Amino acid sequence: MRLRSLLFGCGLPLSVCAVPASAQELRGLWADAFNNGFRTSAQVTQMIADARAAKVNALFVQVRKRGDAFYNSVFEPKADQVSPASYDPLADLIAKANTGGPKIEIHAWIVTFNIWNSQNGTPSSPLHPYRAHPEWLTERNDGVKFDGANYALDQGHPEVQKHTFNVCQDILSRYAVDGLHFDYIRYTDADSSGGNQPWGYNPVTVARFQKLSGTTARPAPTNTQWLQFRRDQVTALVRKVYLHGWKIRPSARISAALISYGSAPTANTAAAFQTKDAYARVLQDWREWMREGILDLSVPMIYRDNSSASSRTQFINWSNWTRDNQFNRAGAAGMGIYLSPVEGTIDQIKLSRAASAGSGRTLAGQVGYSYANWCRRSNGAGGFETNYITRSAFYNALTQDAAAEVYDPGGSPVYPAAAAVPAMTWKTGAVTGHLMGFALSGTDGTDLDGAEVRIAGAVTRTVKTDGTGFFGTLDLPAGTYTVTMNVPGYGPQSRTVTVTGSAVAETSFALTEIPFELTAVAHNNTLRRTTLTWNSKPGKTYSIQAGDDLHDWLPQASAVASQGYSTTWTSASQPAEITRRWFRVLEEGP
Repeated sequence: MRLRSLLFGCGLPLSVCAVPASAQELRGLWADAFNNGFRTSAQVTQMIADARAAKVNALFVQVRKRGDAFYNSVFEPKADQVSPASYDPLADLIAKANTGGPKIEIHAWIVTFNIWNSQNGTPSSPLHPYRAHPEWLTERNDGVKFDGANYALDQGHPEVQKHTFNVCQDILSRYAVDGLHFDYIRYTDADSSGGNQPWGYNPVTVARFQKLSGTTARPAPTNTQWLQFRRDQVTALVRKVYLHGWKIRPSARISAALISYGSAPTANTAAAFQTKDAYARVLQDWREWMREGILDLSVPMIYRDNSSASSRTQFINWSNWTRDNQFNRAGAAGMGIYLSPVEGTIDQIKLSRAASAGSGRTLAGQVGYSYANWCRRSNGAGGFETNYITRSAFYNALTQDAAAEVYDPGGSPVYPAAAAVPAMTWKTGAVTGHLMGFALSGTDGTDLDGAEVRIAGAVTRTVKTDGTGFFGTLDLPAGTYTVTMNVPGYGPQSRTVTVTGSAVAETSFALTEIPFELTAVAHNNTLRRTTLTWNSKPGKTYSIQAGDDLHDWLPQASAVASQGYSTTWTSASQPAEITRRWFRVLEEGP
């Protein structure tokens, strides 16, 4: 066959599109739970057969739709659509994907924060989070809870963070999944714009922000500190799941379906990315996730229909930008195959294989949306009909020479043979390690939120605990590290941890609160002065009062700054006629 491809509204050289398939290439399909596909054993059998027929090697299966489970969850009710109710679709998918033919990877796709999508009626199970914990729902700044399409759990509520983490751990620990895939790992785009995000106003979250920021005013949706706080809540969950996932199932690929609205950033910098909606509007800082290494695979949803030069250029530019911002991980092009005719999908697969002109890097492959809704028919006039070609015809166009010729005259099938999913070399060949842990109060067991953790060794880093008391950092050179917690009111505590290559080290702290009490009282009879020493909290101020009895107190000093965990103050000389005087210390402020 001649190496020639159909182009759609693009004047780029044909050679750009003629990059051959690699022996290792991710070829994925998203399979949503709103359509048939894995509700019964028969559907699962058909889905695996279809994937093999298409020479697809990965299925991203929506096993958590809206707080309901297409598996036997410990934390959430079984989805009503599963039949029979005792059936475990995820277990069946894994079993059938690993037997009877080429392996198909199964990635457990979870909708992260959206929890219910109707104002009419409620979930059937009282155990569903929407019914069991209405206090976890997010709110708009005016108190509205439905965004027009969904109710969502609040990203900054510590109990939401714990519950969602437990859902992920449950899947990773009990099922031999090949990956965990986040969707809606962000804030809603309803009512929002760049730099203006009016959601996330659950009272618990707002109170957390006020306490950590030292403010009392209700933050505006455009407040930059409040925007970053909410952005950090999403990142914190990704980090916590990633590190624990590496610990308990390192072979599982942690990935996410990511926002790529509009045009791609114009530079491979954080500043350029921060002008885009992912960061500025829905508070999804996914470039930073890739730089930090808390995703194994980025899958930006570059849903463009290829029917115009501008949409095709957007697909090219976002693919290029994803290639150049993989850091030490991998990226794949998310394709909206339901939007395009077969010709457009074939074109996008070829475009996704191109190497970056800047870095020379390539993507790991492609993921198409979706198994239920594949390509439409071309109308022969640069557009397409509303109906779809048959599923078998679509798969044949990807894999069979004669069928491919119909849609790509002179071309070759884009999936002529089975391919393996690329290995995660950053895991299999890792020479650096990671560290994680928790900090809680040994006094009452509460999680220490926003506590500073200093990690010193071959490198030195300072991180903070999240709303669940968790902290973590990645890619530490192997060696011995001193981890120090320095929490006002609790005192410093350190311990030594050994970090080894490719492993996740753990250390946690249960800190005992320092009692607020006098530790020493000294009298200088010559100068008639009294010196007080007490346990104090860094950053706090204190006032001192004196009295000749224990009822009436006179101020002696105010706004005495803490000297750390122990503070000393000396009184002025007392009048000679006073033979007995009592002193007391009061902590100022909240």
